Amino acid sequence: MNRVMKYTGVALSVIVLVAFLAVVGISAHIGDQLTSPVRETLTFTPKALDIKYENVTIQAEDGSDLYGWWIPHPTPRATIVFAHGYGKNREQSDLPLKELIPEFHKQGYQFLTFDFRASGISEGDRVTVGAKEQSDLQAAIAFANERTDGPIVLYGVSMGAATALSTADETEVAAVIADSPFSDLRGYLETNLPVWSDLPNIPFTPVILTITPWFTGLDADLVKPIDDVEHIDAPILLIHGRGDNAIPVSESERLAERNDQIDLWVTENDGHVASHKTFQAEYREQLFDFLERVL
Repeated sequence: MNRVMKYTGVALSVIVLVAFLAVVGISAHIGDQLTSPVRETLTFTPKALDIKYENVTIQAEDGSDLYGWWIPHPTPRATIVFAHGYGKNREQSDLPLKELIPEFHKQGYQFLTFDFRASGISEGDRVTVGAKEQSDLQAAIAFANERTDGPIVLYGVSMGAATALSTADETEVAAVIADSPFSDLRGYLETNLPVWSDLPNIPFTPVILTITPWFTGLDADLVKPIDDVEHIDAPILLIHGRGDNAIPVSESERLAERNDQIDLWVTENDGHVASHKTFQAEYREQLFDFLERVL
Protein backbone atom coordinates (compact mmCIF):
# COMPACT_ATOMS: atom_id res chain seq x y z
CA MET A 1 0.00 0.00 0.00
CA ASN A 2 2.78 2.44 0.93
CA ARG A 3 4.54 1.67 -2.34
CA VAL A 4 1.34 2.32 -4.32
CA MET A 5 0.79 5.61 -2.52
CA LYS A 6 4.40 6.57 -3.13
CA TYR A 7 4.17 5.87 -6.87
CA THR A 8 0.82 7.64 -7.03
CA GLY A 9 2.33 10.70 -5.36
CA VAL A 10 5.28 10.69 -7.74
CA ALA A 11 2.96 10.31 -10.74
CA LEU A 12 0.78 13.20 -9.58
CA SER A 13 3.86 15.36 -9.03
CA VAL A 14 5.08 14.59 -12.53
CA ILE A 15 1.66 15.40 -14.00
CA VAL A 16 1.53 18.71 -12.13
CA LEU A 17 5.08 19.57 -13.24
CA VAL A 18 4.35 18.70 -16.86
CA ALA A 19 1.13 20.73 -16.77
CA PHE A 20 2.96 23.68 -15.24
CA LEU A 21 5.73 23.55 -17.83
CA ALA A 22 3.14 23.26 -20.59
CA VAL A 23 1.31 26.38 -19.36
CA VAL A 24 4.60 28.30 -19.11
CA GLY A 25 5.75 27.12 -22.53
CA ILE A 26 2.47 27.97 -24.24
CA SER A 27 2.33 31.32 -22.45
CA ALA A 28 5.87 32.19 -23.56
CA HIS A 29 5.02 31.26 -27.13
CA ILE A 30 1.89 33.43 -27.09
CA GLY A 31 3.81 36.31 -25.52
CA ASP A 32 6.37 36.01 -28.29
CA GLN A 33 3.68 35.95 -30.98
CA LEU A 34 1.70 38.86 -29.55
CA THR A 35 4.77 41.11 -29.39
CA SER A 36 5.90 40.25 -32.92
CA PRO A 37 2.71 40.27 -35.01
CA VAL A 38 2.88 39.82 -38.76
CA ARG A 39 3.67 43.17 -40.33
CA GLU A 40 1.09 44.66 -42.65
CA THR A 41 2.43 45.82 -46.00
CA LEU A 42 1.69 49.23 -47.46
CA THR A 43 -0.98 49.29 -50.14
CA PHE A 44 -0.78 52.93 -51.28
CA THR A 45 1.17 56.16 -51.02
CA PRO A 46 -0.19 59.72 -50.91
CA LYS A 47 0.94 60.03 -54.53
CA ALA A 48 -2.06 57.86 -55.42
CA LEU A 49 -4.22 60.52 -53.74
CA ASP A 50 -2.59 63.24 -55.87
CA ILE A 51 -1.17 64.85 -52.73
CA LYS A 52 2.40 66.07 -52.35
CA TYR A 53 4.33 64.10 -49.76
CA GLU A 54 7.80 63.13 -48.61
CA ASN A 55 9.16 59.79 -47.40
CA VAL A 56 10.80 60.53 -44.06
CA THR A 57 12.93 58.77 -41.46
CA ILE A 58 12.45 59.49 -37.77
CA GLN A 59 15.09 58.33 -35.32
CA ALA A 60 13.66 56.85 -32.12
CA GLU A 61 15.24 57.36 -28.73
CA ASP A 62 17.05 54.02 -28.93
CA GLY A 63 18.39 54.75 -32.41
CA SER A 64 15.82 52.70 -34.32
CA ASP A 65 14.75 54.17 -37.65
CA LEU A 66 11.02 54.74 -38.03
CA TYR A 67 9.68 55.38 -41.51
CA GLY A 68 6.73 57.52 -42.47
CA TRP A 69 5.11 60.11 -44.70
CA TRP A 70 5.25 63.86 -44.23
CA ILE A 71 2.36 65.54 -46.04
CA PRO A 72 2.90 69.32 -46.01
CA HIS A 73 0.36 72.06 -46.56
CA PRO A 74 1.26 75.51 -47.96
CA THR A 75 -0.76 77.33 -45.28
CA PRO A 76 -1.23 74.85 -42.43
CA ARG A 77 -3.71 75.46 -39.64
CA ALA A 78 -2.01 72.73 -37.60
CA THR A 79 -0.05 69.50 -37.95
CA ILE A 80 -1.68 66.14 -37.29
CA VAL A 81 0.67 63.45 -35.96
CA PHE A 82 -0.99 60.07 -36.43
CA ALA A 83 -0.37 57.01 -34.23
CA HIS A 84 -1.55 53.68 -35.64
CA GLY A 85 -2.94 50.66 -33.85
CA TYR A 86 -1.56 47.25 -32.87
CA GLY A 87 -0.59 45.12 -35.85
CA LYS A 88 -1.19 47.99 -38.27
CA ASN A 89 1.03 50.50 -40.03
CA ARG A 90 1.01 54.15 -41.06
CA GLU A 91 -2.05 53.73 -43.31
CA GLN A 92 -4.32 52.18 -40.62
CA SER A 93 -6.19 50.07 -43.16
CA ASP A 94 -9.23 49.43 -40.97
CA LEU A 95 -9.97 53.16 -40.59
CA PRO A 96 -8.90 53.60 -43.46
CA LEU A 97 -6.55 56.56 -43.25
CA LYS A 98 -6.27 56.91 -47.03
CA GLU A 99 -9.85 58.19 -47.04
CA LEU A 100 -9.16 60.75 -44.32
CA ILE A 101 -5.81 62.17 -45.47
CA PRO A 102 -7.40 64.07 -48.40
CA GLU A 103 -10.04 65.50 -46.05
CA PHE A 104 -7.42 66.73 -43.58
CA HIS A 105 -5.44 68.27 -46.43
CA LYS A 106 -8.57 69.92 -47.83
CA GLN A 107 -9.34 71.38 -44.40
CA GLY A 108 -5.85 72.92 -44.18
CA TYR A 109 -3.94 70.43 -42.04
CA GLN A 110 -0.55 68.96 -42.75
CA PHE A 111 0.00 65.39 -41.70
CA LEU A 112 2.69 63.08 -40.34
CA THR A 113 2.00 59.36 -40.20
CA PHE A 114 4.66 56.75 -39.50
CA ASP A 115 5.23 53.11 -38.63
CA PHE A 116 5.87 52.40 -34.96
CA ARG A 117 8.79 50.13 -34.07
CA ALA A 118 8.38 46.54 -35.29
CA SER A 119 5.50 47.65 -37.51
CA GLY A 120 5.29 48.38 -41.22
CA ILE A 121 8.84 48.80 -42.49
CA SER A 122 10.31 50.43 -39.37
CA GLU A 123 13.17 48.87 -37.46
CA GLY A 124 12.63 46.95 -34.24
CA ASP A 125 11.53 43.43 -33.42
CA ARG A 126 8.98 43.89 -30.62
CA VAL A 127 5.65 45.66 -30.39
CA THR A 128 5.23 46.79 -26.77
CA VAL A 129 1.64 48.07 -26.99
CA GLY A 130 2.51 51.60 -25.94
CA ALA A 131 5.43 51.06 -23.55
CA LYS A 132 8.23 51.94 -25.99
CA GLU A 133 5.86 53.38 -28.57
CA GLN A 134 5.50 56.45 -26.34
CA SER A 135 9.12 57.39 -27.06
CA ASP A 136 8.52 56.69 -30.77
CA LEU A 137 5.63 59.14 -30.75
CA GLN A 138 7.69 61.71 -28.87
CA ALA A 139 10.33 61.41 -31.61
CA ALA A 140 7.64 61.94 -34.25
CA ILE A 141 6.39 65.04 -32.44
CA ALA A 142 9.95 66.39 -32.27
CA PHE A 143 10.31 65.73 -36.01
CA ALA A 144 7.08 67.62 -36.72
CA ASN A 145 8.18 70.53 -34.55
CA GLU A 146 11.34 70.80 -36.66
CA ARG A 147 9.16 71.21 -39.75
CA THR A 148 6.60 73.64 -38.34
CA ASP A 149 6.12 76.15 -35.56
CA GLY A 150 2.34 75.71 -35.54
CA PRO A 151 0.16 73.64 -33.21
CA ILE A 152 0.52 69.86 -33.03
CA VAL A 153 -2.50 67.57 -32.74
CA LEU A 154 -2.15 63.89 -31.84
CA TYR A 155 -4.57 61.51 -33.53
CA GLY A 156 -4.35 57.88 -32.47
CA VAL A 157 -6.29 54.68 -33.03
CA SER A 158 -6.52 51.73 -30.59
CA MET A 159 -2.97 51.14 -29.27
CA GLY A 160 -2.01 54.42 -30.91
CA ALA A 161 -4.88 56.19 -29.16
CA ALA A 162 -3.71 54.98 -25.74
CA THR A 163 -0.12 55.87 -26.67
CA ALA A 164 -1.20 59.37 -27.71
CA LEU A 165 -2.98 59.94 -24.40
CA SER A 166 0.02 58.77 -22.38
CA THR A 167 2.43 60.83 -24.50
CA ALA A 168 0.35 64.02 -24.32
CA ASP A 169 0.91 64.02 -20.58
CA GLU A 170 4.61 64.73 -21.16
CA THR A 171 4.58 66.66 -24.45
CA GLU A 172 3.12 70.02 -25.40
CA VAL A 173 0.30 69.43 -27.87
CA ALA A 174 -2.74 71.50 -28.84
CA ALA A 175 -5.28 68.65 -28.82
CA VAL A 176 -5.68 64.87 -28.82
CA ILE A 177 -8.07 62.69 -30.83
CA ALA A 178 -8.24 59.13 -29.52
CA ASP A 179 -10.31 56.51 -31.34
CA SER A 180 -10.97 53.29 -29.37
CA PRO A 181 -8.29 53.52 -26.65
CA PHE A 182 -7.83 51.33 -23.61
CA SER A 183 -7.51 53.04 -20.24
CA ASP A 184 -4.98 50.84 -18.43
CA LEU A 185 -3.00 48.20 -20.32
CA ARG A 186 -2.54 45.80 -17.43
CA GLY A 187 -6.15 46.07 -16.29
CA TYR A 188 -7.37 45.73 -19.86
CA LEU A 189 -5.25 42.65 -20.57
CA GLU A 190 -6.15 40.96 -17.29
CA THR A 191 -9.73 40.86 -18.53
CA ASN A 192 -9.45 40.92 -22.31
CA LEU A 193 -6.22 39.12 -23.26
CA PRO A 194 -8.19 36.06 -24.51
CA VAL A 195 -9.45 38.30 -27.36
CA TRP A 196 -5.88 38.32 -28.65
CA SER A 197 -4.46 35.04 -27.32
CA ASP A 198 -7.41 32.72 -28.05
CA LEU A 199 -6.62 31.01 -24.74
CA PRO A 200 -8.65 30.73 -21.52
CA ASN A 201 -8.08 33.59 -19.10
CA ILE A 202 -7.16 31.10 -16.37
CA PRO A 203 -4.47 29.85 -16.15
CA PHE A 204 -2.85 31.55 -19.14
CA THR A 205 -3.38 35.31 -18.77
CA PRO A 206 -1.55 35.73 -15.42
CA VAL A 207 1.36 33.64 -16.68
CA ILE A 208 1.58 35.51 -20.00
CA LEU A 209 1.57 38.87 -18.21
CA THR A 210 4.23 37.67 -15.76
CA ILE A 211 6.77 36.16 -18.13
CA THR A 212 6.36 38.22 -21.32
CA PRO A 213 8.21 41.30 -19.96
CA TRP A 214 11.26 39.13 -19.27
CA PHE A 215 12.09 38.74 -22.95
CA THR A 216 10.10 41.42 -24.79
CA GLY A 217 10.31 44.72 -22.92
CA LEU A 218 6.51 44.92 -22.76
CA ASP A 219 5.90 46.41 -19.32
CA ALA A 220 2.13 46.79 -19.07
CA ASP A 221 2.46 49.08 -16.06
CA LEU A 222 4.08 51.75 -18.25
CA VAL A 223 0.90 52.24 -20.28
CA LYS A 224 -1.77 53.73 -18.05
CA PRO A 225 -3.64 56.51 -19.86
CA ILE A 226 -6.23 56.69 -17.10
CA ASP A 227 -3.60 58.26 -14.84
CA ASP A 228 -2.07 60.38 -17.59
CA VAL A 229 -5.27 62.07 -18.81
CA GLU A 230 -5.69 63.78 -15.45
CA HIS A 231 -2.60 65.86 -16.25
CA ILE A 232 -3.34 66.72 -19.90
CA ASP A 233 -4.23 70.39 -20.35
CA ALA A 234 -5.16 70.06 -24.02
CA PRO A 235 -8.71 69.31 -25.19
CA ILE A 236 -9.38 65.62 -25.92
CA LEU A 237 -11.89 63.94 -28.23
CA LEU A 238 -12.59 60.28 -27.51
CA ILE A 239 -14.41 58.14 -30.07
CA HIS A 240 -15.61 54.61 -29.31
CA GLY A 241 -18.11 52.14 -30.72
CA ARG A 242 -20.63 50.85 -28.21
CA GLY A 243 -20.32 47.33 -29.61
CA ASP A 244 -16.51 47.22 -29.76
CA ASN A 245 -15.64 43.56 -29.18
CA ALA A 246 -11.89 44.08 -28.76
CA ILE A 247 -11.64 47.13 -26.48
CA PRO A 248 -14.93 47.73 -24.64
CA VAL A 249 -16.49 51.20 -24.70
CA SER A 250 -16.20 51.20 -20.90
CA GLU A 251 -12.47 51.88 -21.37
CA SER A 252 -13.22 55.28 -22.93
CA GLU A 253 -15.99 55.95 -20.43
CA ARG A 254 -13.49 55.48 -17.59
CA LEU A 255 -11.10 57.91 -19.27
CA ALA A 256 -13.81 60.53 -19.76
CA GLU A 257 -14.49 60.57 -16.03
CA ARG A 258 -10.93 61.72 -15.30
CA ASN A 259 -10.76 65.00 -17.23
CA ASP A 260 -13.47 67.60 -17.83
CA GLN A 261 -11.79 68.64 -21.09
CA ILE A 262 -12.68 65.28 -22.64
CA ASP A 263 -15.49 65.04 -25.18
CA LEU A 264 -16.70 61.45 -25.60
CA TRP A 265 -18.58 60.45 -28.74
CA VAL A 266 -20.02 56.93 -28.47
CA THR A 267 -21.17 55.50 -31.80
CA GLU A 268 -23.87 52.86 -32.13
CA ASN A 269 -21.90 50.23 -34.02
CA ASP A 270 -20.16 46.89 -33.52
CA GLY A 271 -16.55 46.07 -34.26
CA HIS A 272 -13.22 47.59 -33.29
CA VAL A 273 -12.23 50.91 -34.91
CA ALA A 274 -15.43 50.78 -36.95
CA SER A 275 -16.91 54.22 -36.22
CA HIS A 276 -15.57 55.91 -39.35
CA LYS A 277 -16.62 53.09 -41.66
CA THR A 278 -20.11 53.02 -40.14
CA PHE A 279 -20.72 56.75 -39.73
CA GLN A 280 -18.35 58.34 -42.23
CA ALA A 281 -20.02 61.75 -42.54
CA GLU A 282 -20.69 62.08 -38.81
CA TYR A 283 -17.16 60.94 -37.95
CA ARG A 284 -15.59 63.60 -40.13
CA GLU A 285 -17.95 66.22 -38.79
CA GLN A 286 -16.93 65.31 -35.24
CA LEU A 287 -13.22 65.52 -36.12
CA PHE A 288 -13.26 68.84 -37.90
CA ASP A 289 -15.81 70.53 -35.64
CA PHE A 290 -13.65 69.56 -32.67
CA LEU A 291 -10.49 70.92 -34.30
CA GLU A 292 -12.27 74.11 -35.38
CA ARG A 293 -13.48 74.64 -31.82
CA VAL A 294 -10.25 74.00 -29.93
CA LEU A 295 -7.50 75.37 -32.18
